[in-house]
Amino acid sequence: MYTEENEFDYDAYLDEVENDENGEGEPRKPFSNKNLILKIILILLIVALLIFLFFSLKNNFKKEDKKEENKVDSGLVFDSNIDILRETAIKYFFIDGNLPTEKGETKTINVKSLIDEKLITEVLDYDSKVCGYNTSYISMTKNSNDYMLEIYLNCPSNEEKRVYYYDLDFNCLTCNGENYISEDEEEPADSNDNNDNSNNNSENNESTTVPTVPVCQEFGEWTTEIKSDPNLEVESRVLVKGYKEEIVYGEWSPETTEVITGNDKLEVAVTNRDTEITTTTDWSKYSTKKPKSKEGREIKTKSESEPYSTKSCSTETYTVNRTSWDNNALKCTTKGIGKVTCTYQKQVCDNVTKYKTVKYYKYRDTITETKNVTYYKSRTIDKKLIYTDYILESNMPDGYQKLDGSEITQYRYRTKCVK
Repeated sequence: MYTEENEFDYDAYLDEVENDENGEGEPRKPFSNKNLILKIILILLIVALLIFLFFSLKNNFKKEDKKEENKVDSGLVFDSNIDILRETAIKYFFIDGNLPTEKGETKTINVKSLIDEKLITEVLDYDSKVCGYNTSYISMTKNSNDYMLEIYLNCPSNEEKRVYYYDLDFNCLTCNGENYISEDEEEPADSNDNNDNSNNNSENNESTTVPTVPVCQEFGEWTTEIKSDPNLEVESRVLVKGYKEEIVYGEWSPETTEVITGNDKLEVAVTNRDTEITTTTDWSKYSTKKPKSKEGREIKTKSESEPYSTKSCSTETYTVNRTSWDNNALKCTTKGIGKVTCTYQKQVCDNVTKYKTVKYYKYRDTITETKNVTYYKSRTIDKKLIYTDYILESNMPDGYQKLDGSEITQYRYRTKCVK
């Protein structure tokens, strides 16, 4: 029979309906979906919650993988920087001859000086941040039978000091992780003696409990925080800033023949050298005489109409009555007894003004000659102070002075231990 406790027995429900239709059994109750809907909603909520938890865990795993990847990248880049500094140290100390010569003598140079001397270009962390150029350094110490190379690199992601030993022939003794103890270092206590003593003590007093003593760990990071804790060991150091005065020069100006006078703020360079100088003469006066043509000569012409005076003559004929023939006449004609007409000619001239075209010339010459010329150029001079980062006073670079009042004290701590 279909009941509320067995509401999902659908076959029983169908049988009950069929019986009702045949007139058997009790009257059929209306079907309710309330519980079914609530269960479906509950299942959907559980599925949504599971999906949310799945993606949250997936993102967390991605973040953890990213952190681990960054940590690996940081370590690889840091080790690579250490290797670069070690190779640079070999060149600086062994090849370039900057080794200490006396036993116990140490020579140190910081990374900034290595960059200034163009032995390296830059030292960057894995995320391209600059490492401490003034605090990072390489140093070489002369021992009895070896050299001790110390490399200290201070980067934003890591800070570490590493030590390598080289024999007197410059062969590395510890670069591949070899165990090596320099004769100048204190020999470690004999482990066999310690074992014997401990066995004897245990035999004498088997019930005595040996106290646990903390093993010496590395000191923590340097800080300016002061901790008053009797369980901590503390080391301290004083850092200072250094400064030096540096002259800064401007760019040289273009050369000029105009005299420049120098002063405290202006540097002047003077140069004398032979220079070809080209000059041009003045134009000559105009003349009707044509000048000779030659290289470097420029000729100009002009034409003008000018007046001039000349005579214009003509022949005139006239007659004269005479009483007899005149042989000087052109002709004579008898007009009657004692009357003769003679014809004559005469030239009549007048002054007349006319015009003619006259061509004029003028010229000038281009002359090139070698002369000794004085040239001047200048540049500005400025002085400014250059400061270091906070460093140990013993690591102060050459040429720098301690800046008064710049001292800061740093501390680092570790749990007290047996040394």
